[in-house]
Amino acid sequence: MANTGTYRVPVRLQVAFWVLVSVPGCAQVKKEVRFTVGQKPVISITNNYGPITVKPSGTNQVVVTTVSYSDEVSFVNEQHGTRIELRAEAKRAGRDLAEYSVLAPAASTVILQSLDGALSAQGLRGDAVLRGATATAEVSDAADAHIHINILSGSARFKNIRHSRLYINSVMGNIDILNVTESSIEAHSTTGRITYDGDPGTSGEYKLTSYTGDLDVSIPGGAIVQIDAHSFTGVGDPPTTSDTTQGSSQGNWFLKSGPMRSGSRFVLRSFRGKIHLKRP
Repeated sequence: MANTGTYRVPVRLQVAFWVLVSVPGCAQVKKEVRFTVGQKPVISITNNYGPITVKPSGTNQVVVTTVSYSDEVSFVNEQHGTRIELRAEAKRAGRDLAEYSVLAPAASTVILQSLDGALSAQGLRGDAVLRGATATAEVSDAADAHIHINILSGSARFKNIRHSRLYINSVMGNIDILNVTESSIEAHSTTGRITYDGDPGTSGEYKLTSYTGDLDVSIPGGAIVQIDAHSFTGVGDPPTTSDTTQGSSQGNWFLKSGPMRSGSRFVLRSFRGKIHLKRP
Protein backbone atom coordinates (compact mmCIF):
# COMPACT_ATOMS: atom_id res chain seq x y z
CA MET A 1 0.00 0.00 0.00
CA ALA A 2 1.27 3.47 -0.86
CA ASN A 3 2.78 5.35 2.05
CA THR A 4 1.49 8.90 1.74
CA GLY A 5 2.70 11.74 3.90
CA THR A 6 0.91 15.01 3.17
CA TYR A 7 1.03 17.66 5.82
CA ARG A 8 0.70 21.33 6.52
CA VAL A 9 2.67 22.94 9.31
CA PRO A 10 0.32 23.55 12.31
CA VAL A 11 0.39 26.89 14.09
CA ARG A 12 1.08 25.32 17.49
CA LEU A 13 4.23 23.63 16.16
CA GLN A 14 5.44 26.87 14.62
CA VAL A 15 5.26 28.62 17.99
CA ALA A 16 7.25 25.84 19.68
CA PHE A 17 10.02 26.00 17.10
CA TRP A 18 10.02 29.79 17.24
CA VAL A 19 11.41 29.38 20.74
CA LEU A 20 13.74 26.41 20.13
CA VAL A 21 15.03 27.02 16.60
CA SER A 22 14.77 30.47 15.10
CA VAL A 23 16.32 32.87 12.66
CA PRO A 24 15.99 36.64 12.86
CA GLY A 25 12.60 37.87 11.74
CA CYS A 26 10.89 34.55 10.98
CA ALA A 27 9.83 31.21 12.45
CA GLN A 28 11.73 28.11 11.42
CA VAL A 29 9.90 24.77 11.47
CA LYS A 30 11.73 21.52 10.79
CA LYS A 31 10.07 18.18 10.13
CA GLU A 32 11.12 14.70 8.97
CA VAL A 33 9.31 11.92 7.11
CA ARG A 34 10.65 8.49 6.05
CA PHE A 35 9.81 6.13 3.20
CA THR A 36 10.96 2.53 2.72
CA VAL A 37 11.76 1.75 -0.93
CA GLY A 38 12.97 -1.12 -3.08
CA GLN A 39 15.78 -1.11 -5.60
CA LYS A 40 16.36 1.92 -7.83
CA PRO A 41 13.56 4.21 -6.66
CA VAL A 42 12.64 7.39 -8.53
CA ILE A 43 12.57 10.52 -6.37
CA SER A 44 11.15 13.74 -7.78
CA ILE A 45 11.63 16.95 -5.75
CA THR A 46 10.23 20.36 -6.69
CA ASN A 47 10.97 23.41 -4.56
CA ASN A 48 10.53 26.85 -6.10
CA TYR A 49 11.05 28.52 -2.72
CA GLY A 50 14.58 27.47 -1.75
CA PRO A 51 17.35 24.86 -2.04
CA ILE A 52 17.30 21.09 -2.53
CA THR A 53 20.10 18.80 -1.34
CA VAL A 54 20.30 15.04 -1.95
CA LYS A 55 22.89 12.71 -0.37
CA PRO A 56 23.16 8.90 -0.09
CA SER A 57 21.36 7.30 2.86
CA GLY A 58 23.28 4.02 2.95
CA THR A 59 19.99 2.17 3.54
CA ASN A 60 16.78 1.30 1.70
CA GLN A 61 15.08 4.31 3.22
CA VAL A 62 14.43 7.78 1.87
CA VAL A 63 14.68 10.29 4.70
CA VAL A 64 13.09 13.65 3.89
CA THR A 65 13.84 16.68 6.06
CA THR A 66 11.90 19.86 5.36
CA VAL A 67 12.43 23.31 6.82
CA SER A 68 9.93 26.14 6.40
CA TYR A 69 10.53 29.81 7.17
CA SER A 70 6.95 30.96 6.69
CA ASP A 71 3.52 29.81 7.82
CA GLU A 72 2.43 30.18 4.19
CA VAL A 73 4.54 27.16 3.18
CA SER A 74 3.30 23.56 3.08
CA PHE A 75 4.94 20.33 1.89
CA VAL A 76 3.37 17.50 -0.08
CA ASN A 77 5.32 14.24 0.28
CA GLU A 78 3.85 11.16 -1.41
CA GLN A 79 4.91 7.62 -2.29
CA HIS A 80 3.47 5.70 -5.23
CA GLY A 81 5.19 2.32 -5.41
CA THR A 82 8.85 2.91 -6.26
CA ARG A 83 8.24 6.59 -7.03
CA ILE A 84 8.38 9.31 -4.40
CA GLU A 85 7.10 12.80 -5.18
CA LEU A 86 8.08 15.73 -2.97
CA ARG A 87 7.10 19.34 -3.51
CA ALA A 88 6.83 22.61 -1.63
CA GLU A 89 3.80 24.85 -2.01
CA ALA A 90 3.35 28.46 -0.90
CA LYS A 91 0.84 31.27 -1.22
CA ARG A 92 3.50 33.76 -2.30
CA ALA A 93 6.79 33.76 -4.18
CA GLY A 94 10.13 33.80 -2.41
CA ARG A 95 13.51 32.12 -2.66
CA ASP A 96 14.18 31.59 1.07
CA LEU A 97 10.88 30.15 2.26
CA ALA A 98 11.56 26.40 2.25
CA GLU A 99 14.34 23.79 2.15
CA TYR A 100 14.46 20.12 1.20
CA SER A 101 17.26 17.84 2.46
CA VAL A 102 16.89 14.23 1.31
CA LEU A 103 18.87 11.08 2.06
CA ALA A 104 18.27 8.41 -0.60
CA PRO A 105 19.76 5.08 -1.72
CA ALA A 106 22.82 5.80 -3.86
CA ALA A 107 21.35 4.03 -6.92
CA SER A 108 18.22 6.19 -6.94
CA THR A 109 17.06 8.23 -9.91
CA VAL A 110 16.63 11.78 -8.65
CA ILE A 111 14.87 14.69 -10.37
CA LEU A 112 15.50 18.09 -8.79
CA GLN A 113 13.62 21.21 -9.91
CA SER A 114 13.74 24.81 -8.67
CA LEU A 115 13.33 28.25 -10.18
CA ASP A 116 16.20 29.90 -8.31
CA GLY A 117 17.12 27.69 -5.35
CA ALA A 118 20.45 25.86 -5.18
CA LEU A 119 20.34 22.25 -6.41
CA SER A 120 22.89 19.78 -5.02
CA ALA A 121 23.33 16.03 -5.57
CA GLN A 122 26.21 14.32 -3.78
CA GLY A 123 27.59 10.78 -3.79
CA LEU A 124 25.00 9.22 -6.10
CA ARG A 125 25.39 6.19 -8.40
CA GLY A 126 22.19 6.43 -10.41
CA ASP A 127 20.58 8.92 -12.78
CA ALA A 128 20.25 12.58 -11.83
CA VAL A 129 18.23 15.28 -13.59
CA LEU A 130 18.59 18.88 -12.38
CA ARG A 131 16.44 21.66 -13.86
CA GLY A 132 16.33 25.33 -12.97
CA ALA A 133 15.96 28.89 -14.25
CA THR A 134 18.34 31.02 -12.19
CA ALA A 135 19.18 28.14 -9.87
CA THR A 136 22.73 26.94 -9.32
CA ALA A 137 23.29 23.21 -9.85
CA GLU A 138 26.10 21.10 -8.39
CA VAL A 139 26.88 17.39 -8.66
CA SER A 140 29.82 15.95 -6.74
CA ASP A 141 31.42 12.64 -5.71
CA ALA A 142 29.40 10.60 -8.22
CA ALA A 143 30.36 7.42 -10.08
CA ASP A 144 28.69 5.26 -12.76
CA ALA A 145 25.98 7.89 -13.08
CA HIS A 146 24.00 9.52 -15.88
CA ILE A 147 23.62 13.23 -15.17
CA HIS A 148 21.43 15.72 -17.06
CA ILE A 149 21.40 19.42 -16.21
CA ASN A 150 19.31 22.16 -17.84
CA ILE A 151 19.82 25.69 -16.50
CA LEU A 152 18.69 29.04 -17.91
CA SER A 153 20.95 31.63 -16.28
CA GLY A 154 22.31 29.78 -13.27
CA SER A 155 25.71 28.13 -13.04
CA ALA A 156 26.54 24.42 -13.13
CA ARG A 157 29.42 22.77 -11.24
CA PHE A 158 30.72 19.20 -11.34
CA LYS A 159 33.38 17.89 -8.99
CA ASN A 160 35.02 14.49 -8.37
CA ILE A 161 33.05 12.39 -10.85
CA ARG A 162 34.22 9.21 -12.59
CA HIS A 163 32.91 6.66 -15.09
CA SER A 164 29.80 8.73 -15.79
CA ARG A 165 27.91 10.42 -18.61
CA LEU A 166 27.15 14.14 -18.28
CA TYR A 167 24.85 16.28 -20.43
CA ILE A 168 24.83 19.98 -19.54
CA ASN A 169 22.87 22.82 -21.15
CA SER A 170 23.09 26.40 -19.86
CA VAL A 171 21.85 29.42 -21.76
CA MET A 172 23.68 32.19 -19.88
CA GLY A 173 25.42 30.50 -16.96
CA ASN A 174 29.00 29.29 -16.49
CA ILE A 175 29.89 25.60 -16.35
CA ASP A 176 32.78 24.38 -14.16
CA ILE A 177 34.04 20.80 -14.49
CA LEU A 178 36.62 19.76 -11.87
CA ASN A 179 38.28 16.36 -11.52
CA VAL A 180 35.91 14.52 -13.84
CA THR A 181 37.74 11.45 -15.15
CA GLU A 182 37.06 8.49 -17.44
CA SER A 183 33.73 10.03 -18.37
CA SER A 184 31.72 11.30 -21.32
CA ILE A 185 30.68 14.96 -21.28
CA GLU A 186 28.57 17.08 -23.61
CA ALA A 187 28.46 20.64 -22.28
CA HIS A 188 26.76 23.54 -24.07
CA SER A 189 26.48 27.18 -23.01
CA THR A 190 25.26 30.05 -25.18
CA THR A 191 27.04 32.94 -23.42
CA GLY A 192 28.68 31.39 -20.37
CA ARG A 193 32.26 30.28 -19.81
CA ILE A 194 33.11 26.57 -19.66
CA THR A 195 36.05 25.43 -17.52
CA TYR A 196 37.61 21.96 -17.36
CA ASP A 197 40.36 21.30 -14.80
CA GLY A 198 41.67 17.84 -13.97
CA ASP A 199 42.96 14.53 -15.30
CA PRO A 200 40.54 13.17 -17.94
CA GLY A 201 41.89 9.62 -17.74
CA THR A 202 42.65 7.43 -20.74
CA SER A 203 39.19 6.84 -22.24
CA GLY A 204 37.18 10.00 -21.69
CA GLU A 205 35.26 11.93 -24.34
CA TYR A 206 34.79 15.64 -23.62
CA LYS A 207 32.77 17.87 -25.95
CA LEU A 208 32.63 21.49 -24.77
CA THR A 209 30.77 24.13 -26.81
CA SER A 210 30.00 27.80 -26.11
CA TYR A 211 28.71 30.36 -28.58
CA THR A 212 30.19 33.57 -27.12
CA GLY A 213 31.83 32.30 -23.92
CA ASP A 214 35.47 31.29 -23.47
CA LEU A 215 36.67 27.73 -22.96
CA ASP A 216 39.40 27.23 -20.33
CA VAL A 217 40.95 23.75 -20.30
CA SER A 218 43.72 22.70 -17.90
CA ILE A 219 45.15 19.16 -18.16
CA PRO A 220 48.06 17.70 -16.16
CA GLY A 221 51.36 17.30 -17.99
CA GLY A 222 51.34 13.51 -17.60
CA ALA A 223 47.92 12.97 -19.20
CA ILE A 224 47.60 11.59 -22.75
CA VAL A 225 44.97 13.53 -24.67
CA GLN A 226 43.84 14.43 -28.17
CA ILE A 227 42.47 17.93 -28.66
CA ASP A 228 40.41 19.27 -31.55
CA ALA A 229 39.88 23.00 -30.93
CA HIS A 230 38.20 25.56 -33.20
CA SER A 231 37.13 29.19 -32.66
CA PHE A 232 36.41 32.02 -35.09
CA THR A 233 38.21 34.44 -32.78
CA GLY A 234 41.25 32.25 -32.37
CA VAL A 235 42.71 29.46 -30.31
CA GLY A 236 45.35 30.17 -27.70
CA ASP A 237 48.86 28.86 -28.13
CA PRO A 238 49.12 25.09 -27.63
CA PRO A 239 50.88 23.84 -24.52
CA THR A 240 54.62 23.92 -25.23
CA THR A 241 56.02 20.50 -24.33
CA SER A 242 58.34 18.14 -26.18
CA ASP A 243 55.45 15.67 -26.49
CA THR A 244 53.15 18.03 -28.42
CA THR A 245 52.37 17.55 -32.09
CA GLN A 246 50.16 20.03 -33.95
CA GLY A 247 47.86 18.81 -36.70
CA SER A 248 46.62 22.14 -38.11
CA SER A 249 47.00 25.87 -37.70
CA GLN A 250 43.47 26.18 -36.30
CA GLY A 251 44.06 23.89 -33.38
CA ASN A 252 44.46 20.12 -33.60
CA TRP A 253 46.91 18.79 -31.04
CA PHE A 254 47.98 15.42 -29.77
CA LEU A 255 49.50 15.76 -26.31
CA LYS A 256 51.26 12.68 -25.04
CA SER A 257 53.63 11.64 -22.31
CA GLY A 258 54.58 8.25 -23.72
CA PRO A 259 54.94 6.30 -26.96
CA MET A 260 51.30 5.14 -27.19
CA ARG A 261 48.99 7.33 -29.26
CA SER A 262 45.78 6.86 -27.32
CA GLY A 263 43.99 8.76 -24.64
CA SER A 264 41.01 10.92 -23.84
CA ARG A 265 39.65 13.20 -26.53
CA PHE A 266 38.57 16.84 -26.26
CA VAL A 267 36.41 18.56 -28.87
CA LEU A 268 36.36 22.30 -28.13
CA ARG A 269 34.13 24.77 -30.01
CA SER A 270 33.60 28.47 -29.33
CA PHE A 271 32.16 30.55 -32.15
CA ARG A 272 32.94 34.00 -30.74
CA GLY A 273 34.81 33.25 -27.53
CA LYS A 274 38.43 32.23 -27.04
CA ILE A 275 39.89 28.84 -26.21
CA HIS A 276 42.68 28.66 -23.62
CA LEU A 277 44.68 25.47 -23.10
CA LYS A 278 46.95 24.90 -20.10
CA ARG A 279 49.35 22.05 -19.42
CA PRO A 280 50.58 22.53 -15.82
